[in-house]
Amino acid sequence: MDLKKTVWKGLGLLVLAVLFSTQGMAQASGLVDEWSMGKIYLANGDSINGKITYHRTEDLIKVVKDDGGVVALAPVAVRGFEAVDKDGRFRRVFVTHKWNFGNDYSDFQAPAFFEQIAMGKYGLLRRETMVRKDISRDPYYRNMGGYYPAGGYPGAGPYYVDARQDIFFLLLPTGKVKELRNVKKDLEVVFGKKNGQMKTYIKQNKLKYTSLPDLVKIVTYFGTIS
Repeated sequence: MDLKKTVWKGLGLLVLAVLFSTQGMAQASGLVDEWSMGKIYLANGDSINGKITYHRTEDLIKVVKDDGGVVALAPVAVRGFEAVDKDGRFRRVFVTHKWNFGNDYSDFQAPAFFEQIAMGKYGLLRRETMVRKDISRDPYYRNMGGYYPAGGYPGAGPYYVDARQDIFFLLLPTGKVKELRNVKKDLEVVFGKKNGQMKTYIKQNKLKYTSLPDLVKIVTYFGTIS
């Protein structure tokens, strides 16, 4: 028996097992996105074209290359990637930045994928997570019988479903990523001495922090006056 071949075969099976296990967990969480076309810009300067599957929970992308080969990539190996729908009409851009993963009491930071929403002196970034939401008070849930769980009815108690939730980040001029846990309050702190001017701009243009297009305008305008 060739020991070297046996070891490499075992390692290969282990990698495949981890990859498919990761894919299964991500699909179960619902945090998986697929695009039929895309381009990945690697940290070493090379690039790859192919179909992209983004496992958000594990922060991992799987790429089916044009030649049929499959590769799994973590943020540490990627500068960014562009994802395009099958008709080529919609493009989403993801970039890699170092982040403390929400642990403000630690200096440890590691590369992570962020969707690039707006760029300028200040950038707006986004990640998505999965949360459990009680929809028992939702009017649609209370009025549409097909939406109830088995045996459910209005007033039967809480009914939880998994739903995607956006988490927004501000990319500072220093390159640091700041998580916006409370978008309005956190941005007003960043605005500092420009807070009054920003409030006037937001009021005059009837902008809302809860609207993504409005949030883009707010961050972009702040960059122009900073």
